[in-house]
Amino acid sequence: MSEKNYKILFLGRMFLGLVFAYSGFTKLMEPVENFQGGMTAYEIIPYVLIPFLARVIPWIEFLFGSFLILGYLPRVSALVLAVMSLSFVLLIPATRIVTGALPANCGCFGEGSLIHLKPLQVLTMDLFNTFIGMRLAFLKTHPFSLATLLETKP
Repeated sequence: MSEKNYKILFLGRMFLGLVFAYSGFTKLMEPVENFQGGMTAYEIIPYVLIPFLARVIPWIEFLFGSFLILGYLPRVSALVLAVMSLSFVLLIPATRIVTGALPANCGCFGEGSLIHLKPLQVLTMDLFNTFIGMRLAFLKTHPFSLATLLETKP
């Protein structure tokens, strides 16, 4: 792979990591009820799962986003975040089909965030995140990462 491609994938890794680390961090800084309300607005997530998911998802986003930025377990982190992005990609049209509408606020970055996206913007970002995450998950070498730095060489 050319050096240019590695640089592009490095920028993709930083973007994906920053999006998720920021998303998780902003949700963790707010009362959990804020995110629960955002999840409830989708109307297709089983209500019994919402309290659990509202507590777990921000931690997954923050930890794996931070791991990806640092390059710690980059393939695992990228795969986890790609699967999360794909689930969001599927959630948006499923909500539209089942309920006939979409929530005004996706809840992606918490209520206190400076970032507020419309559903089409969220879908576009999640498609990009899924693509870049899958690409990173199958990349064997991650330049400028802890994984590369910590590799033992004979």
